[in-house]
Amino acid sequence: MAISTVSIHIFGDVPSSPLVGVLQDAINNWRETSLILTSILFPAAGIWFIGIFLHSVDRFNEDTEGQVTGVDRSNATPLLEPRVTETSDSSAS
Repeated sequence: MAISTVSIHIFGDVPSSPLVGVLQDAINNWRETSLILTSILFPAAGIWFIGIFLHSVDRFNEDTEGQVTGVDRSNATPLLEPRVTETSDSSAS
């Protein structure tokens, strides 16, 4: 998830402002610049919308959610419980 967020910022947020500035400097008309950017936005939104309906493999298994596996269980004694010391019968007599 973190890699996805970082890649979105690297490939989207970071270069978008300078690219819009370069486009605006080349055209020098903010109306044409906004028209070009909007004409790019609509096909991208259409492709994204079509992608919703494409079949994808669901790798999330709801049946195993919340279950504790054998690896997660611990046989160690909790640190906050009082220790019970065993005394031998030979030391009592």
